[in-house]
Amino acid sequence: MLSKDQSLKAVLKRIDHAEVVISKSYNSNGCKAFYLYENGAYISKLEIESHSENSKNFVYQVKGFPELKLGKEYQIFDERNIPISLDCSCLCQYDKYIDRMYYDGEMGAIYSKEKTTFRIFSPLASQVIVSIVYHDKPYICLPLFKNDATGVWENSILGDYDGYNYTYIMKINNEYHEAIDPYAKSVNKFSRSAYIINPEKVYVEKDHSHLDDFNSITDAIIYEMSVRDITSDKNMNFINKGKYIGLLEKNIKTRNGNPAGIDYIKDLGVTHVQLQPVFDFCTTNDEHPEDTYNWGYDPSNYNVPEGSYSSNPNDPYSRIIELKNVIQEFHRAGIRVVLDVVYNHVFNMECSCFEAACPNYYFRFDENGNKSNGSFCGNDFESRHLMARKYIVDSCKYWVEEFDVDGFRFDLMGIIDINTMNEIEEVCHKIKNDFIIYGEGWDMPTLMPGNQRASMNNASLLPNIGFFNDRFRDTTKGKTGFDELYLKGYLTGDCNYIDGFKHVFAGSTLPLAFPPLFNTPKQSINYVECHDNNTLFDKLKVCCPDEDETYLLKRIKLINACILLSNGVPFFHMGQEIGLSKKGEHNSYNLPDEINQFEWKILDDRIDLYKFFRQVIALRKTYSFLRYETKEQIEKSIVFTNVENGGLCVRYIDLESIAPYKDVRIYINPNKEAINVDLDDYYQVILNETGTFTTPLYAQHLTINGISVVMVIKN
Repeated sequence: MLSKDQSLKAVLKRIDHAEVVISKSYNSNGCKAFYLYENGAYISKLEIESHSENSKNFVYQVKGFPELKLGKEYQIFDERNIPISLDCSCLCQYDKYIDRMYYDGEMGAIYSKEKTTFRIFSPLASQVIVSIVYHDKPYICLPLFKNDATGVWENSILGDYDGYNYTYIMKINNEYHEAIDPYAKSVNKFSRSAYIINPEKVYVEKDHSHLDDFNSITDAIIYEMSVRDITSDKNMNFINKGKYIGLLEKNIKTRNGNPAGIDYIKDLGVTHVQLQPVFDFCTTNDEHPEDTYNWGYDPSNYNVPEGSYSSNPNDPYSRIIELKNVIQEFHRAGIRVVLDVVYNHVFNMECSCFEAACPNYYFRFDENGNKSNGSFCGNDFESRHLMARKYIVDSCKYWVEEFDVDGFRFDLMGIIDINTMNEIEEVCHKIKNDFIIYGEGWDMPTLMPGNQRASMNNASLLPNIGFFNDRFRDTTKGKTGFDELYLKGYLTGDCNYIDGFKHVFAGSTLPLAFPPLFNTPKQSINYVECHDNNTLFDKLKVCCPDEDETYLLKRIKLINACILLSNGVPFFHMGQEIGLSKKGEHNSYNLPDEINQFEWKILDDRIDLYKFFRQVIALRKTYSFLRYETKEQIEKSIVFTNVENGGLCVRYIDLESIAPYKDVRIYINPNKEAINVDLDDYYQVILNETGTFTTPLYAQHLTINGISVVMVIKN
């Protein structure tokens, strides 16, 4: 028997080529021959193509392999008859193997009171066992049986196993690995094992009675928030700070009696909340979340709600029921729920349940076996592989059907391929015809051809999916990179961007200053702030250093109003409406609650911003011409005119077919000097920097004050 510190290793690098490493402490003279065995039976002699050496090892390049088979145990013997296990994981990177494997049925632990059926995709495995345990009862080891055509292992155990823990033990490349089920629906604390779940115990009745009809994504007003951040302020009397059930607490008031928590979000009038990741993620301690902080973009178990947000992470049912109740509470508040999903990478590929179940299959590699890292998180999920694509689609379908979510925001969507995204969109819309999907369409440097990426460059191939419009962001407020914070945009005072602003105001659909990004405004997610980078307030402090807080808050009102008045889909980050700060931090993904929290005392100090924001939201909902769905509508009715001092007039004409208005004008003034406008008739003033008007006000002469917006209508 060789001692553990002696190295013998054989790794298949290509279908017909392997690298064998022999420790000099085992054989100081090197090897003269190698022989291939399959399941203990001799197959063929291998050819040594070349060899090299270093101070510790001989390294051999060998070839002459016959066609290998998935799930067989291969060993290479040297002339001394010492076996070396051959790692065949790279076979899962080749189409001739992976295209043969697909199963269209339900996966995971499929529960009924009479039996539980287990299914896992593990084509490289030569043996799979399910280890089942319940508290202090003896372990049960259930062997699974493989379907060679699909690569799926399956077996059933009779009886009621609700609440039992289970893990899979798989023998792959002659080694045993224990892993959680990728399709797990619940896990124990710290995500060490999965639970078999009785669906009846986590049933929560769905309530859509308070949701208004929703016909187009341009009717959406999206508000991004974190489950933890909205209730973590230590100065507020939330009982369950940072928890799912903290969002269920009502009648929570600020010191001045303003609504907080879910009451506040409801009062804003937004149509959708986007929850930052609520699936099970690493880097936050389930039992002591106060000791760590993370946004949650470190995926671990995609179909399991995050434990640190649960009131009892040790209970397999609590986290599911609590999150479902939050979603239904938003529905009762008239608000739909979008989940922020991160299917582009996992926290740690080597330790993931995917790599344990099927090495090299679920992740993207180049022809030399090097990992793709377009996500800059160490790995890229290989969505083009059929069972990997099925996993993402199944997971999305599960969240829609089981948790009743109303949309997905895809993190780094450009890592995922176009076919997968379109399939997700089709499946989700069959379940809910008002479902929305959008994501980050950056063209990431993943190892996949550019014409296959679900990036903004390929927006025309993803017609029902929206994209975060960074052109809107940068043209409106200025660049967002840490080294570019000083750069201004049109609404922060650089009027050189006026034509670019016209382009983004029109949903980036018209050839004004830039070529069109989209064929329809429905694809343009208009934003200037999200969880990434500096908050809008912190950006303004840098790029407008000569302006005091009074002027900065004017700019926030102006920018937020223009997001709501522009064509496309308005998107806001939590607290943007009142100018929350992260104390200048550019990347707060792991910084304390004090940095990321919603600081409620700011609401009391800036209540006028909150009221203004609510009123402009109501305005957008009132006038359908602010929510155009097509480029043709924009081309027909919007006319841009430059006015004095770098100001802009956006004029809507030919509106008789949709509204009884002859003329609508929106005046935008990003500078401190007032602009005077003489109109050809009396117009009704709908909006200015103080908000909307409850009683009719008519004017023929307008003064658009510095850093403000005015909207007028002629009936």
